[in-house]
Amino acid sequence: MYIDALTLANVADEWRVLLAGARLDTIIQPTEHAIAIQCYAPGAQGEGGRNRWIYLSAHPQFARAHITALKPPKIANEPPPFVMLLRKYLEGTRIESIEQPRWERVLTITAGYRHEGEPVRFRLIIEIMGRMSNLILCDEKGQILGSLRRIGADINRYRVIAPNIPYVGPPPQMRTFAGQQLPRLEPTTVSAAQLSVIPADAEAHQPQVSASQPAKGKGKAKQSRDRGKLSQLLTKHLLGFSPLIAREAIYRTTGDPEMLVSQIAPQSDVWEELAWNIRELASSYDTHQWHPQLVERPPRADKEQGGLSALPPYALEPVAFAPYVLEQYAEVPEMLIRESPSLNVLLDDYYARVEWHDAVDDLRDPIRRVLQTQRDRCKRKAERLAQELAVTEEANRYRMQAELLLAYQNEVQQGQPEVTLQNFYAEEGAANEKETIPLDPRFDAVGNANRLFNRYHKLRRALELVPGQIEQNQTELATIEQLLADLGLAENPKEVELVKAEVQTVGYLHGKPVNDKKAKKQQKGKGGKPVKGKSVPPGGGVPMTTRSKDGFTILIGKNSRQNEEVTFHQATSQDMWLHARGVPGSHVIIKAAGREIPQSTLDEAASLAAWYSQARGITNAAVDYTLQRHVRHMKNGGPGMVIYEREHTLYAKPSALA
Repeated sequence: MYIDALTLANVADEWRVLLAGARLDTIIQPTEHAIAIQCYAPGAQGEGGRNRWIYLSAHPQFARAHITALKPPKIANEPPPFVMLLRKYLEGTRIESIEQPRWERVLTITAGYRHEGEPVRFRLIIEIMGRMSNLILCDEKGQILGSLRRIGADINRYRVIAPNIPYVGPPPQMRTFAGQQLPRLEPTTVSAAQLSVIPADAEAHQPQVSASQPAKGKGKAKQSRDRGKLSQLLTKHLLGFSPLIAREAIYRTTGDPEMLVSQIAPQSDVWEELAWNIRELASSYDTHQWHPQLVERPPRADKEQGGLSALPPYALEPVAFAPYVLEQYAEVPEMLIRESPSLNVLLDDYYARVEWHDAVDDLRDPIRRVLQTQRDRCKRKAERLAQELAVTEEANRYRMQAELLLAYQNEVQQGQPEVTLQNFYAEEGAANEKETIPLDPRFDAVGNANRLFNRYHKLRRALELVPGQIEQNQTELATIEQLLADLGLAENPKEVELVKAEVQTVGYLHGKPVNDKKAKKQQKGKGGKPVKGKSVPPGGGVPMTTRSKDGFTILIGKNSRQNEEVTFHQATSQDMWLHARGVPGSHVIIKAAGREIPQSTLDEAASLAAWYSQARGITNAAVDYTLQRHVRHMKNGGPGMVIYEREHTLYAKPSALA
């Protein structure tokens, strides 16, 4: 779902009212692809002014422009060069006009100030065009001062986006008709005659496919099916028409938004009705009569379960938005249609956290790849150690053969390549009553027995090291799984950095590790005594705290260091400890304070323990709970790595912290 020209026209209309004469005060860059501008908009007569945030994104999938209710969080603290350029020229200016070229996905904000009585103006151009989206700053004469993304001649010869070059707008929207490149049709005046001739022309100029050509792949097959849809033809021949508008016009005409071109005869009355519906939808561009709607539905049951989701299970999934009534979704089961007088509000709701989480995922990815590589290495090592442990039987066989040679040494002659002897270790009637033993012809029975004993003792010495190596590898694998869970629970750049620091401390990433000694010093006051009530987690951040409905304090650790803190520093022996069973996740503590913990608080804490773990996608997750005094550190384990006993298990539905 992307913003089309009609949606942008509705946004521009609202901006002209809400941002008229607004002063641009603060400019930040929330993500790599976005700019956010705080502006102070003066109120109407009798009303006070108000601060608003304008969100401008050139994301390849989530490009958009709208007013957002809250200040967007930032990924990086250091502003990039383009933000510094915007601050230099735009901060302190006032918005003079907001313009949109007809049926284009482009908005131009003109802002300026007066210098020595003369007006000085700048233009901030927002191009919302998929992968080619961009934010461009120009002076009043159209000279480019800078852009979020530079486009060289090697990428686009028609439009070079670089400083000190005149700005050139997007090329005109063209269509192929009768073998020629012609301007697209104006939706507000399109006629049935213009529409009815399009299918025949498209069929006449469709490339022929011979029977000798290889079968198409899934992607090409889908394109071939889509090519037959009427909505595809409308988007190619009408100015500014997106697939959503095209399907809406077709639905209002035929009741089927996926109608095929072949289902409509050239002389059918359908073309007249379709042209009328297209003109009706497009007329709001000039009449400015808007009816913003947002379509939502409950999360689909066929979604992949497991992992760490970004949204709580009860959240509605946005499907589509539009500045007109979406009749095509009105009778679809489970679809919920929400109306609002402001399209900016619906857009803000639709895109809430989407690009932010995408940017946080970009920070997580390199750390996740490192941890997954280490996890695969540990799993391969576990398989190899299991194979080495399996040679115990081989070692015992060497010992048995050596003892047989000593027992029957009088029957063994030097120079024999092998000998078959009665195996007195085998049970009577067993298939292996006789044992064939390969020999070195250079030695007699005693010499061959000594060689077999040497092999036996060598394998036994090696096997003595394997159990310790298996235990060490299992501990390392558990640490990696916990770090992966910590990374999944990290919801902002600061939390991702805390996990990254822990990964560096373990030694999987190059960089400066967390200095535990320095952190511990920070917890001490004068005379080296600990500071009461000001426990500072060593490098892991501050654990989450909430209060149950029954008034009990609940502590939640979101990473290994925080787990260590809540379990062994903030909890007492009588407090209740909870953890999702069998999966990495958070340690949850219920502070008992000498009181008996009711079942309702236990259930509430269990839901939190399930949510902040890899059991988040499970409908009914198992959660273990026990007293804190029954929890102890895992041998050779890192921070937060524990074993526990005397536990009980309950089942809870994962639920996020409210």
